[in-house]
Amino acid sequence: KFPKNAKLYFNTGGSGYTLSHATLRKFLTVVDDVEHCSSNEKTSAEDVMMAKCLHHLGIRVTDSRDRQGRERFHMFMPGRLYNWNITEKNWYYRFNPWGLKNKADCCAPDTVSFHYAKQPAMVRHLHALLYHCSSSDSTYAETAH
Repeated sequence: KFPKNAKLYFNTGGSGYTLSHATLRKFLTVVDDVEHCSSNEKTSAEDVMMAKCLHHLGIRVTDSRDRQGRERFHMFMPGRLYNWNITEKNWYYRFNPWGLKNKADCCAPDTVSFHYAKQPAMVRHLHALLYHCSSSDSTYAETAH
């Protein structure tokens, strides 16, 4: 979210975002609208531009966190999120309207993506950690000895 009095919310785009088919179809009808969708603007803030364009269409971004308020789309890699100093009042803190969480509360178990996961091996490692590790996984317990 932009600073306190702003009405435009946006999901950080670095980790990606998900659009429904209906939203994508509507977006495609106005993608070239220079006034509302900034289609000619060169910027690294495509997430903000996407939110602005969708806002023009009457479509608002939704809260993608889980019921415990843990994020699913992450601006940073897991290690940084886990060890985040949540009292540090930096840009990420200022743009997050819900406050930051760290340690076990940093990431939803059904996390979708992390920004900066660029190496294929890292992506495979994150996938394994997220979707194949469990404290009740007896297969791992048997092979770990």
